[in-house]
Amino acid sequence: MISLKAGLFLVIISLVFSIQFSHAQKFVIPILPDTQNEVWHNPEMYNSQMKWIADNKTILNIPIVIHVGDIIKWETPDKSMWKTASNGFKILDKAKIPYVITPGNHDCALVKVGQGPLPGVLLTFRRIAMYIAEILGLGKGLGDAHCEIRDTRQFNEVFPVKRFIAQRGRYENGKSDNAWYIFKAGDLNWMVLALEFCPRQGAVDWANKVISDYPDYNVIIVTHYHLTSKGLISENNAGYGDLSPKAVYDQLVRIHPNVRLVVSGHVDSSSWRDDIGIKGNHIYQLLQDYQEDNLGGGFIRLLEIDTKSGTISARMYSPYSNQTKKDLSYFTFSKVDFIKSDLAIHQGNGTLSENINLDK
Repeated sequence: MISLKAGLFLVIISLVFSIQFSHAQKFVIPILPDTQNEVWHNPEMYNSQMKWIADNKTILNIPIVIHVGDIIKWETPDKSMWKTASNGFKILDKAKIPYVITPGNHDCALVKVGQGPLPGVLLTFRRIAMYIAEILGLGKGLGDAHCEIRDTRQFNEVFPVKRFIAQRGRYENGKSDNAWYIFKAGDLNWMVLALEFCPRQGAVDWANKVISDYPDYNVIIVTHYHLTSKGLISENNAGYGDLSPKAVYDQLVRIHPNVRLVVSGHVDSSSWRDDIGIKGNHIYQLLQDYQEDNLGGGFIRLLEIDTKSGTISARMYSPYSNQTKKDLSYFTFSKVDFIKSDLAIHQGNGTLSENINLDK
């Protein structure tokens, strides 16, 4: 016969395991919107985001962090913005928190003009002129925008492959513009697939193969440009990209039954939409970008995923001001059908050497 004391002990142990199990099913993915103006004008605001994430790693059960691109405003001769951006992520490095960054149009050679506000104005006119030249078929008289948008040498120098501890492969050797990452959270397998700005056809073809090789993974696609401020999938390539977001959606996103989320920035707003893929799966698409509102305000998209209750909840929180936005950025998706698997994290359908190509 079990004594009262022993019985109480068993109840307490049961409750502890129940709480731990519940916590294991729920986790938070912080999504960093465009930080370009914070890095440029207020590094303290930028660093407050990173420090808060590191401090709350355990209590929020944070498995990975996602940045939607436009880390910096533009390249400068002294590389000061890249140094600021790198130092912020070193806080996550020290805390051993994996992260994913997709470069935005401001993180490449297309945006590289000098210092201060005037070069930014001149750059805007140059980009408009390039767009008009493209429409009129005037060629490369104002520079090859297609080449410059793919010139991400500075990004990959500051953020080499070795800094991305969850990365398992990439489209091009030594470049993380298009790369995939895996982690396990909520007792499920997850993949984050990062795609370059208005990606090239080859990058989309590569992404299709990667996702197909991992059918039992819940896939999150992160790309800098996808939704408009009205929650529409953009149908243009910004005049200097390759495939439009709509083309990417049709050729990649809607095809795979295991794609669950698409997150993006680029457009100063917050919006979301829920589409149905060709296999009947819900595809939740989120835009987050507050760059013109108090430099971004230090806001982070906190994406709480509860695999037990089948919910995805989102809110925008700023540790810098200790404020939560009360707008359309606050929502919950319910009855989410997550991909479940009895398998541990594995290397897909190919061999280890085919699926993992980590550059030294």
